[in-house]
Amino acid sequence: MILGQSETLETTSQLAAWLPTLNAFFGAGLGASFYVLLDTQPFLLNRSFDPKFNAVYTARFVTGLIGGVILAIALGPYLSRSLEKGSQAALSPGILAILGGYAAQAVQKVLERLVEILLAAVRGDGSAEARAKASAALIDRSAEARSLLADYERETDPAKKKAFMDRIQVVLKRTDVT
Repeated sequence: MILGQSETLETTSQLAAWLPTLNAFFGAGLGASFYVLLDTQPFLLNRSFDPKFNAVYTARFVTGLIGGVILAIALGPYLSRSLEKGSQAALSPGILAILGGYAAQAVQKVLERLVEILLAAVRGDGSAEARAKASAALIDRSAEARSLLADYERETDPAKKKAFMDRIQVVLKRTDVT
């Protein structure tokens, strides 16, 4: 008798562990189905539905299903906490799954943004590279200006001295980074 109760408790705890995933899966299916039904409704009303688009609707359903599960399970805890701070109500994983199933493109945009953030973290934002280029350009301009200044000091013709001074000013004012 005790063995039977132990097995029942183990089965119940295993089922309880899978319930959030099942909730997300079925919620995503509900949201994806709702999207596909709303998308096909005008064609059904006009009796102009073409079965050759069944693959498109199936692909959109599967995309919505995956998007809803991703939103509910992977991003759900983070979104629930951040949304909870701004309001009294939080979104449950089931609601997030329905939203993700319906708006698979929104989930795609969220994932693309996360990938951009990860790439920027790995690659860096490029500011150090830009500073290095600007510093190198400044060093090059300074060296060019010093060379022109040395030529200016050796020159005796006032017209040529003025031309050297004009070139020095142009070099020092230049801000292009090459």
